[in-house]
Amino acid sequence: MLDKKDMDFEMEEELTEEEMLEMSEEDIINKLLEPTDVPERTYAIDRLGIQVTLKGLSEREIQRIRKECTVEKKHRGNRTKELNEEEFNAALIEAATVKPNWSNKKLLSTLSLSSGREVIKRRLLGGEMTALGDKVMELSGYDDELKEIKN
Repeated sequence: MLDKKDMDFEMEEELTEEEMLEMSEEDIINKLLEPTDVPERTYAIDRLGIQVTLKGLSEREIQRIRKECTVEKKHRGNRTKELNEEEFNAALIEAATVKPNWSNKKLLSTLSLSSGREVIKRRLLGGEMTALGDKVMELSGYDDELKEIKN
C-alpha cells in the first residue's frame, strides 16, 4: 500500500524535452506556482546505529548559517573572514534535520550540553559531520545538473 507521499510522487510525471519545448509562458508560470515539496532523505550512521532524516534548505537559510559561522580574524594587521567549517556543518545538520531532535531535553541533560548543535559536535565524528553537511547541500540543490534543451 502506498502512503500519500508515494502517491503524490507517482502523480508527478517528468516532462520530456519535447514537452518542455512546447510549454508556453503561461504553462511555465503555472508550473512555478504549483506547490513543491522540499526533498528529504534518510541516512544511516552505522557507527552509532542510528538514522538521520535530512531535508533541503533554502538559499536564504544557508546564507544565514554561513554568515553566522563566519568569523573575522586579524593577522598582522589584516582582517580576513573565515568560515568555521565545524560550526557550519553542525549548523547545517541542525537546521536540516527532520529526525532525530538534536535538542531533545534528555540528550541535552544527559550530555550536559546546551544546544542541539553541541550534541551534533559531541556525538558525530568529523567525517560524519562533513558527509551529512554535504548531503544537506545536495538536498538543497547544490549538486543538481541542469540539462540543456536543444531546439
